[in-house]
Amino acid sequence: MKFDRNMKNFALVLAATIAFISTYYLMMPVIPSYMLQKGFDNMTIGLVVFFFSVSSLIARPLGGIWVEKMGSRKLMLISIMLFFITPVLVKLPLGVTGLGMAQLIYGLTIGAFTVASATFTTDISSAETIAQFMGLNSISFTIAKGIAPALGIKLMDITGFNGAVIATVITGLIALILAFLLTDIRTGRKAPESSNFMEILLHKYVYLPTIVLFCGMITFGAISAMLPVFAHERGIAGIEYFFLINTSVVVISRLIMGSWSKRYLESLVALSMVLMTLSFLAMSIVRNFYQLVVVALIYGFGFAILFPILTSVLVLNIPGLSRGMAIGIFSAGFDMGVAAGALLGGLSKFISFKWLYMILSLIPLTGYLIFQYVYRPTIRKITVNGDELGPIKSGQ
Repeated sequence: MKFDRNMKNFALVLAATIAFISTYYLMMPVIPSYMLQKGFDNMTIGLVVFFFSVSSLIARPLGGIWVEKMGSRKLMLISIMLFFITPVLVKLPLGVTGLGMAQLIYGLTIGAFTVASATFTTDISSAETIAQFMGLNSISFTIAKGIAPALGIKLMDITGFNGAVIATVITGLIALILAFLLTDIRTGRKAPESSNFMEILLHKYVYLPTIVLFCGMITFGAISAMLPVFAHERGIAGIEYFFLINTSVVVISRLIMGSWSKRYLESLVALSMVLMTLSFLAMSIVRNFYQLVVVALIYGFGFAILFPILTSVLVLNIPGLSRGMAIGIFSAGFDMGVAAGALLGGLSKFISFKWLYMILSLIPLTGYLIFQYVYRPTIRKITVNGDELGPIKSGQ
């Protein structure tokens, strides 16, 4: 039955996503820690992290184009195979150059894979289930982004840098097997009226949510990516538990957000931006592990809501546009935010984290204002004008 085939594909793509996204996030906290051991300063570390985000940023919109040309499954397989260049680069005696080149390939492969995975998921969803399916898809990313960094830190402590690199290779092989087992699907959707990249990029139904996502994801780059440096400066131990607690909150929140959340999509996005703002303000006063736990809880809930719910809002409000390209451009906002956040986090070399985080809180606040008073009224006009998309065709 087609239903069984689609559910098998959905389970496989979730498992493949967890495995492949883990390949980078195992190394995300390891590389800054390794660079600290080698004597590099905060700005250099932030710059190397920034390379990943820039590459991933470029790969997202390109991934949207590639999805339209080759399909989601093939793009996932190619992304995974390219990843296997990175273990060689990080082990070559090239110093910052090798680490920077590895970060660029991490970004390219993770960015393209993310678009393929998200598009694959929306292709087997309906208007009634898209929020729930995207929530589950996002959980797979969250599990990887939460558990893998904690495992990476432990591997670094127990086996050193080499052990973490070997773990990424094994995880990449698992992802390759899972993606190979996927089967191509036919969505039954009508061909989009527009597949022109620039036209989609400049469409208000695409660039407005992308800006909002960018403003929210500044928090990930400035908090999670720079957490080892922040904790080192504040003398806080056990930061791996921040990732575990944060991940637990995100997963539970997204599991709770079932099909009922479709009725509150816009309100949930607004709430997430408020929580992102509060996360920065809370980080500015963190002095010990227990305060860091409080931030993990607040930030976890805000992060849990933003990406899957805003993605659902986007997909339900892109009449006549290529879904793959729209998702690729939109998801680039994720990496733009992480990149900017990591780079801004490097400014802690010049000003204290306290004042840095207080100033950065203005960015998600701006995102809230754009969503609430610009984007939200814009998408409501779609229904008023009778241009709504109607049910999204599933692959069933």
